[in-house]
Amino acid sequence: MQEQEGLLNLERFRQKKQQVAEGHIKDLYSKAHEYALKETNIREKVRAKMIFSKRFLPQNDNRIDQKVESLFQEWFMFDYKTIKGQTLFFQFLQAHQLHESVKLLGAIILTAAWEPVKVRNIDSESGGRIFTCQHVMNGDEASVKTNLSCEEMGIHENGVYFVRKVPLVTHQSILGPAFAVKSPEIVTRLKNHYGQMNQETGVLWRTYLKEEAPKFILTSLS
Repeated sequence: MQEQEGLLNLERFRQKKQQVAEGHIKDLYSKAHEYALKETNIREKVRAKMIFSKRFLPQNDNRIDQKVESLFQEWFMFDYKTIKGQTLFFQFLQAHQLHESVKLLGAIILTAAWEPVKVRNIDSESGGRIFTCQHVMNGDEASVKTNLSCEEMGIHENGVYFVRKVPLVTHQSILGPAFAVKSPEIVTRLKNHYGQMNQETGVLWRTYLKEEAPKFILTSLS
């Protein structure tokens, strides 16, 4: 009996820690967006736009629709390297006094990249806020929790999506929007290109995604 109570208390503790971490993640994300919007000078924004267009948009493609703009804003905050060679999110962390536990979450966010995952099932008992995703490279599965419901995020069972997710206590958590992959061919091309780059340069999966994922996401948005 005491053992069961101990396990229940441990589970409650883990759930509480998960909720606290989710709150910190949401707060960091919101404040970092505000920082990128208000504290970044115009020259840096223009430079970022030029690099983004040159690297990821096809020639003469000057799309500025909402999804492309959303993709750019996420890349600008987390993956774009400023003139100083730092990401804006790193600069945001450096500019604010944060509790050590929040700093640790910030460090984890720094390494997060858009990953293509397949949604295996959505938990209806959670109000559609928890789903199981499968890693497209190694087949590993993970439980992911969203702030919005999967339906609100446009996530459906058996769909493939690029998501930026962060491991927390009991579930991983999605950071920002999810981008649907419209064709299995896109994932095949990504995996083949990664395999080639890995052989040529030794680049690791996460580093590769931080550099190349927007190109494949934009293919799905076209």
